[in-house]
Amino acid sequence: MGLELDFDRLIKEVLSSGGQVSCKRHYGLDIDTYAWTADFVKDQKLRKEIEVLQGEITKAQRSLIDTEELRAAFETGVRQTKQNFLELLKDHVSKAQRHEEPIIGGLHAWGVIRSELPLMSLLLISGEDTKALFLDLPEGVKGEDVELTVATIRNQIVKCNKTIEKELSPQSRWFFNDRGEPFPYPAGCRWTKFVEGWKKVVARFDGKVDLEGVALTTEDEHAAFYLLELDKVGKLTPLREAWKK
Repeated sequence: MGLELDFDRLIKEVLSSGGQVSCKRHYGLDIDTYAWTADFVKDQKLRKEIEVLQGEITKAQRSLIDTEELRAAFETGVRQTKQNFLELLKDHVSKAQRHEEPIIGGLHAWGVIRSELPLMSLLLISGEDTKALFLDLPEGVKGEDVELTVATIRNQIVKCNKTIEKELSPQSRWFFNDRGEPFPYPAGCRWTKFVEGWKKVVARFDGKVDLEGVALTTEDEHAAFYLLELDKVGKLTPLREAWKK
């Protein structure tokens, strides 16, 4: 949280100060060539791709169950339920035989089993009844096909994460704690904090400006500005006039 509050404060100073505020150096990034911006954009695209893939996993897992598999599971459940109920009755008659409970048909005995009436009703379901239940259902997707789809998508997610970890996570990207460990994404990512702050400044200044509200002058600045799509940031009036170098 400390990192987030510090950088929010810096951006607030830029937006509220009557003079130019120097804050870019605090992020510890290349602010001359902005060479890191291409990796940042690639990183964002991969993270969005991961979000889409995770959505596809959820969609696959919520596919209609294959009709035959559903029927088989239903029939197994009915058989087990019938068996459970018969065991209940067997236990009752055994106790009745030992004079521990009234015989079946007595009011007390009926009270013992009346809570199991839903189970009793399953005893009346025939094989033909079961066939009719599933006759008009759509085909659905077999469980093994769902598993294969999910496994394939998860492999794609693993590849995306490996690319982020191995290719797009240089030491200079991260803020580190006292133990030398990077803070978690996105709060610990210099790229993200820098770009989020830059967007806030761009929204309040007239024209194309850098993180400090200074009008862009170099080709590298302009290239980074468009690569990060800062030209698409909505403006919030009243706008401040850009500072000049």
